[in-house]
Amino acid sequence: MKNDFNVIGKRQPKLEAIEKVTGKLKYSGDLQFPNTLHVKILRSPHAHANIKSIDTSKALALEGVEAVITHEDVPKVPTMHQFLFLPSVMYYDSFLLEKKVRHFGDRVAAVAAVTPEIAKQAL
Repeated sequence: MKNDFNVIGKRQPKLEAIEKVTGKLKYSGDLQFPNTLHVKILRSPHAHANIKSIDTSKALALEGVEAVITHEDVPKVPTMHQFLFLPSVMYYDSFLLEKKVRHFGDRVAAVAAVTPEIAKQAL
């Protein structure tokens, strides 16, 4: 058993140290994949609101915008709240996009475009 822990308490070489200090190390943000779309989320400036309608025509008219989705476009499937180990009375289950805004910053719509800049402009 004593020999099973032959790494603990000993120096270990930093295999990527040279790449880090020279700037050659690739991080996930450095990776580029062909035909990737970039998504930006439109968030509510209101703490409580009911969405009556969203006009997506201007965003869709921008060159490079591939899709705009609102609460009308997404299925009503609960998000990750089912993984919380809390009594159900302590939280409400939400959907990806909802017609009712409950908090400042709630998700209202999403835009997918060929560049992050175009997606941001479409918001």
